[in-house]
Amino acid sequence: MAIAIDGASPAVADDSNTTVTTASFTRPAGGLLVAMVAALSGNAPAVSGGGLTWTRRVQRSADGPWVEIWTAPVTGSGAMTVTLTITESFGVVAGAIKVDAVTGQHASPIGNTGNNASTTNTLNVTGYTSSAANSRGFFVAVEDNSLGAVTVAGGDTGFPFTATHAFGDFFGIAIRKSANTPTSGSAVSFSADATGTDDADWTWAALEIKPASTDASIETTTVATAATVPGVVATVSASPVPATTAVTTTVPAAAVSAGSNLHPDTVPATVGVPDPSVTTENTEVVEPTTIAAAADVPAPQLAASSDATLATIAAVLQLYAPTIQADAHVTLSPVAVAAAVPAIMATVPVLPGDAITRPGQIEWNGTLLGSLTPYSWQRLEGWIDSAPFISGNVDRPDSSGSYPGQPYSGERVINWGMLIKAPRDQIGQVVHDLIMATGPAQTSDEGWLVIWDFDDIQPRLVRAFLSDRKPGPIDRRARLGLMHGGLQWTASDPRRYDPVRSSLTIAKDVQTSILNDGNDATPGELRFPGPATGVQVENLTNDRVIAFDTVIGSGQTLVIDVKEGTASIGDVNHLNDLVDGSTSIQDFVFDPGANELLYTADTGGSAGMETFWRHAIS
Repeated sequence: MAIAIDGASPAVADDSNTTVTTASFTRPAGGLLVAMVAALSGNAPAVSGGGLTWTRRVQRSADGPWVEIWTAPVTGSGAMTVTLTITESFGVVAGAIKVDAVTGQHASPIGNTGNNASTTNTLNVTGYTSSAANSRGFFVAVEDNSLGAVTVAGGDTGFPFTATHAFGDFFGIAIRKSANTPTSGSAVSFSADATGTDDADWTWAALEIKPASTDASIETTTVATAATVPGVVATVSASPVPATTAVTTTVPAAAVSAGSNLHPDTVPATVGVPDPSVTTENTEVVEPTTIAAAADVPAPQLAASSDATLATIAAVLQLYAPTIQADAHVTLSPVAVAAAVPAIMATVPVLPGDAITRPGQIEWNGTLLGSLTPYSWQRLEGWIDSAPFISGNVDRPDSSGSYPGQPYSGERVINWGMLIKAPRDQIGQVVHDLIMATGPAQTSDEGWLVIWDFDDIQPRLVRAFLSDRKPGPIDRRARLGLMHGGLQWTASDPRRYDPVRSSLTIAKDVQTSILNDGNDATPGELRFPGPATGVQVENLTNDRVIAFDTVIGSGQTLVIDVKEGTASIGDVNHLNDLVDGSTSIQDFVFDPGANELLYTADTGGSAGMETFWRHAIS
């Protein structure tokens, strides 16, 4: 879903009072309010309004002027105002606030930020490097040398403000990027111009808002319909006139929900119209033979004492043969048959974490726990703790100590304590719902566990099995609607990941940097679209390379899953095509920080290499 700005967003408000309030506007239900703030004050300002929870996301101060960007998730709907509160300092106070109502944001919407100062008259800065494709940038700047009105200089949407205080004027501008940033890893710049050419005194801050996840594309193909209609041979002494046999076929539209790529195959609907049998008195007068026909019935062969006519028969499904008896010269009535092809359902699970809206919530395989649910957060252990370290050392056989080996981490065990609270006549159903959502795994695939622990840290996810469930004893308090309990998960991979996958297409023969913004190596996914031969990718940062002696045809893609250690085109395994001397696939990880990648191919490869990864924290 794309980031968009709601048309009800209020205009910029500026004033020389301790409070600055926007005009009334209608907040979009389920949206996000972004407040770009500037203040001349002795202390940091504050933002409030609408009964919403406001959070400061980025801040910059330099000897008085403050520039900040705040956000608030929208609950409910209706008219509201937003107020900036400023603390007076030495009789001087001034401020401005621009609020944008955003829709299409991610459940964890905060991306990268930036802030700094500058003395260049025409400000042109990189606010941040985008962390997600199709995110939107917001920016606020103050010029403290009182040079005059500020204008936007980069083709974006600017909202200048001016507030006159006791010692002069307070000039600045709020800027919103005019379009979403199409790719992650892009340098997002902002430009503003101060009046004249004298040196300026800029203070600025920038914020990225990430879009809602869309991890699926659906391409439904044509529903093929074939028809076989028999020819009619009529030898009669009477004149049967069979009318059109109408057959209606309805193919419902495909129902699609986002989550992963899905390309359903053709759904064939094969039909045939069987031979009708028509008799008058005791004589069979129609003896048709079957023919293959795409649309119309061939001309009937008639030998009769009077004319007989036959209309077109449209058919798309198997029909049982009608048998009609008559005792006189007759005209056959239409035989109508209606048929429907069942709906094509393309259902894809929602992305992990999409149900989470605030800190203090947990999502287990799509079930929401914690804040705003009957299952209140009490205690979490094993989440931010390090998983057990395994040294990898080997004992020395002939002396003390050991040979050092590659250290690694064991599995992560997560324990969450909760308080179950519900009206006494509903507590049984609440406990039952928890039990139904925490049943044992039916396959070897782990489930998604997403936890948002702190207000200023985005959610993280792991793949895990539920290893223990204790809804608590059923005692006197339980029968009154209050129970203590807990859940335990075991994650085979101890790393905690960003719920949103980062992605970047790397051009052939162009050294390109990608960022793993974590503290542990992360396994990614590499896709090599065809046509190409002899594809190779090298991580120059950790000196690892993988190459494949594979012919990738046009329309094909070689997919490398580093975590699973697989290489395939469709369902065909190409792991044996790994060139000697290559790093094992499971070792081709992205180290913490920047990783310099180089993609090459013997032939083709002009579409580049698609790279997907999640930031990893241990």
